[in-house]
Amino acid sequence: MKTVLKLKKYMFVAVCILMTASCEKSTVDAEVVNANEKEGFMSTTGNSNVIITDDQSEAIQPIIHMSFSAETSKSEALAKFDEAIAKYHSKNNNENKGSVFSGPTKPWYYRVTTITGTYEDSGSNHCGTDGSVRLDVGFLTDAGEIVKHNMKLDNPGNDREEGAFDYYYLGLNLPYDIKWIEINAALIRLKGTDGWFLKEIGISSTGDEDYVSLTSRPRLWLDSSANNLWDSFHTDDHETTNKSGRYDF
Repeated sequence: MKTVLKLKKYMFVAVCILMTASCEKSTVDAEVVNANEKEGFMSTTGNSNVIITDDQSEAIQPIIHMSFSAETSKSEALAKFDEAIAKYHSKNNNENKGSVFSGPTKPWYYRVTTITGTYEDSGSNHCGTDGSVRLDVGFLTDAGEIVKHNMKLDNPGNDREEGAFDYYYLGLNLPYDIKWIEINAALIRLKGTDGWFLKEIGISSTGDEDYVSLTSRPRLWLDSSANNLWDSFHTDDHETTNKSGRYDF
């Protein structure tokens, strides 16, 4: 009889443990759901939920990409990126590959910078994104406007993490008789529902060239309500956008 009573006691304790664990799991699950619901649809651009054909075959790949965490200062990150650029060109010359361009043209290189916000900027712990990002940049020249479309700012590994600096190195294949160039505008796009808090975007010349730049600090959310939709920010739409300089060839 005592054995039966002990068995019933153990069974009761086991049931209580299982019920407690189940309640704790339900609480955790509810917290996760509530966190997701709180983040929700974040766009503050007014340009979200646009359908755009994402043609991967025509996407322009950066020559170099490097991402630096929030613990790295902007000056240190930039110095390391400049070292990578110098190493790239040194290797090109040493292997007699010459320029990445060919024909009766001249190369001109530029750097794209994006800075992802932090909790202090946005009030959210989910500022980074794994979504697809594309960039268009418009240049003014004495021969007219040149626009480079669909530059792919997606790379293996982590990029656009919270507080991160992401640097991209790209090049233009310019007509040989061109006399000057300026950076005029940029349009950056994010695909899908993994929102991104864009703190800053910049495009500038590199190396010892005359400094030509465009900088904008929108501090806004890009996001869409479905995975196949795009949100965008145009630098002409923000009062913090500043353009300066002209490079003379």
